[in-house]
Amino acid sequence: MGRLKSLKAQISHDVFRLFGAYILGVTSISMLLAIYGIFFYQQGEFKHYKALIATRLSSEISASFRQANDLAHSTEVWTGLTDSVGRGSYLLPLLEKANQNKHYKFDLLDYLGRFFIHSGNTAGLLLDMPDNIQKTIEDNQTHLELVTIDKIDYLAVSVPVTANFTESTIGLILLHLDLDKIMASLNFPDDLQVNYSLSPFVESSSDLSKHSEAFSFEWRDADKDYAIHIQLQQGYFSAFLFVMTGLAVSMVSGGLLFLGLRRWTQLFSERTTHRLDALVQLASDTVQGRGDESFVDNNGDEIAKVSNALQSMLQKQRLATQKQAIFSRVFETAAEAILITNKQGLVVDVNAALTDMTGYAKEELINHHAGRLYIQGDKSVDLPIIAETVRKKGSWRGETYFLSKQQTLLPVLLSVSTLLDAHGQSQGHVSVFSDIRAIREAEKKLQDLLNEDQLTGLPNYRGFLEYIQQKVDGGCFAMLFIDLDNFKNINDTFGHDQGDEVIRQIAQHLKATLPEGNFLCRRSGDEFIAVLDVHEPIAAFQAKLKLIFKPAVFNVNHMGTVHITATFSAGAALFPDHSQSIHELLIYADTALLSAKESGRNQIKWLNAQMMAATSRKTKVDGKLAVAIREGRIFPHYQPEVDLVTGKIIGFEALARWHDEELGMVSPAEFIPLAEQSGAIDPLTESLFTQVVKDSHAIRAHFPNATIALNSSPQLLSGKRLLTMLSHLASELENGLDGFVLEITETDFALSPQELASQLQAVMGLGVRIAIDDFGKSYSSLSRLASMPIQKLKIDMSFTAGMEREENIKIISGILALAQSLHLEVTAEGVETQFQQDTLIQLGCQQAQGYFFSKPLKLQDLLALPNHLTAKAVAVA
Repeated sequence: MGRLKSLKAQISHDVFRLFGAYILGVTSISMLLAIYGIFFYQQGEFKHYKALIATRLSSEISASFRQANDLAHSTEVWTGLTDSVGRGSYLLPLLEKANQNKHYKFDLLDYLGRFFIHSGNTAGLLLDMPDNIQKTIEDNQTHLELVTIDKIDYLAVSVPVTANFTESTIGLILLHLDLDKIMASLNFPDDLQVNYSLSPFVESSSDLSKHSEAFSFEWRDADKDYAIHIQLQQGYFSAFLFVMTGLAVSMVSGGLLFLGLRRWTQLFSERTTHRLDALVQLASDTVQGRGDESFVDNNGDEIAKVSNALQSMLQKQRLATQKQAIFSRVFETAAEAILITNKQGLVVDVNAALTDMTGYAKEELINHHAGRLYIQGDKSVDLPIIAETVRKKGSWRGETYFLSKQQTLLPVLLSVSTLLDAHGQSQGHVSVFSDIRAIREAEKKLQDLLNEDQLTGLPNYRGFLEYIQQKVDGGCFAMLFIDLDNFKNINDTFGHDQGDEVIRQIAQHLKATLPEGNFLCRRSGDEFIAVLDVHEPIAAFQAKLKLIFKPAVFNVNHMGTVHITATFSAGAALFPDHSQSIHELLIYADTALLSAKESGRNQIKWLNAQMMAATSRKTKVDGKLAVAIREGRIFPHYQPEVDLVTGKIIGFEALARWHDEELGMVSPAEFIPLAEQSGAIDPLTESLFTQVVKDSHAIRAHFPNATIALNSSPQLLSGKRLLTMLSHLASELENGLDGFVLEITETDFALSPQELASQLQAVMGLGVRIAIDDFGKSYSSLSRLASMPIQKLKIDMSFTAGMEREENIKIISGILALAQSLHLEVTAEGVETQFQQDTLIQLGCQQAQGYFFSKPLKLQDLLALPNHLTAKAVAVA
């Protein structure tokens, strides 16, 4: 009992001392961490609040300022401000549409700052003319003011409304943003206070119960910087209360733990007595060899050591018996084949999985050499290599082949390990085999799926690349790019499901009709690639293929069976005659296919020297284009536009010209599409526009009142890049872009009628007139044409060149009548003969340009021209 009391007293003393240190340490650390946590937590929260406020204000202010500027520059607004009749009928709906946002509203004031149209906006009516309105009236600039109405903070912004007929303010757009409502949408805590000021807040440390931070929110609009100073304040009380609550919970938990410890000390003596009794019983069982239950005493004291020693004596024999039974069961039921050999390499034992895999009976392998299973030919790792690795490292793992009783090779994953005795000496080896035939079959199926087109069952482009890499080591072959003509019409008419069915039938048709031994793959969509061996003269081979590519009939289900007659276009290139590079051969075949399409489709085109030269030239032009733009080698030439009756030069069209030392003259038809494809159209256009604006000073000095026309790619209308470019140029000129004409083609109308009209109105606001170039060449809606803000039509030169035909003269007459009804100017392009000039005059056309008057000229040659041109003058020029 004295020993038990001693153990109890020792544990109680140590536990209570540890618990006291724990309570003191945890409480101190908790208080310290709480204080620092409150501070850094609020700092992090304030950073988050500021980021949310800045993001939300940026969105709301950006949107509201943009809308305010749109209203300030709206023709409806300044027209209403200057019109005394019926203005409410269109201004009120305009304001109602603008005031849809719940966070900001607009009002329209007259030039004295008085409400011009009452929009029903209550907050706006309560504003008592903030100072910013008077400032805007005085300096014609946008100003801000913070006002409070019924304890709600507003940001009042006054934006001047100007018109192009006066420099003074004709009215104001009054924007007021509800800052409190914007903040409320962020769902900040109730005790977070947000203050606003247009001047910086003065820092003060007098109130230690609050955390306060101020920051400046800045933005830029119309080249002017604005800022609002925002102050955030939040008290520490809620965080402190939370910490104190946690501390109280910790103290209560400590008290409960103390009561538990008292209970534990009472039970300790009882548990120890029980352990001693169990130890006595275990000693008795050990002597008598009884007992089949086992346990481990993990207490670590003297009782545990004696108990575990006795347990070990009982367990060794029992574990040995159990292991033998378990290993025997695992050995026989394992899914992997297991082979055990002795030091001489003779089979000691095999399991059922090995006999099932190889077809051998167990008796046929026991005491025989294991090498009969490893005979592999040349398909795997040699046996000496496996044996040497096992000898040096004690194990080997890898893929190899088994040989079944039927002499069939079985792919397996083999793991060989050395069996060691207690002294580390080798007693033989154990080999474990996993049958991986299913894995190999799955890999083959996966490889087939990766290389197969799921729609047609043909190889896909990936399969083609694997095939062609092996094919280049063979003889001569032809590579064909095959495309179904007008496949889009089939999809649009019968649907994509029937379009897929046509693709399947095409694949079967091509596979059946192409020469025997062909390789056919589906590249994408309705495009196929064929590789055909050439075993005969090229001319005979080409004639044979020409007979193959004839119209074919396919069936689709569309309200019954429908027969579709389809034609093919194909482009072909030869290996190795045209190229020994697969990459180049693909390009050449694609080039030949493009030539077949451009030549009317329904034919096969073979790559020729002209195509190769064109492809080579296109590659060189593409490679030199960026350098030519950067170094200013592409420059404008100017073709005069004349009055047909008087011969007076009334304007010029700027045309891009590029001369390269290697390529010679490069036509715009060559480099403009490449610039559009590569994204170089923006710097190219900007470079040309800049040169034209620079040249315009000398041109206007010699030819007063002459207009200068600029051409633009339709791509620049996307994202308003053209408008931005012209606005930048206008800002650098004293009179803006007055006297310039922007020529756009009819194809531009197909982009977006609303967006196009909006952009053209904005371009006209810079002083630029709008003309439709190549009119009549493409389709355009006459109703849409009438609604577009244009001033001029330029008749396409194809009509001028064909004036010998009566139908072209009728078309020109129709265009002139249309232009007259719409009050548009008309210029005929491509005038090259006296007959064309005389006929145009008879038809009533007054303006023209073409080589009959002058070719496009450099600036210095242009300045040498007289003010009036005739055919004779042109010959001299």
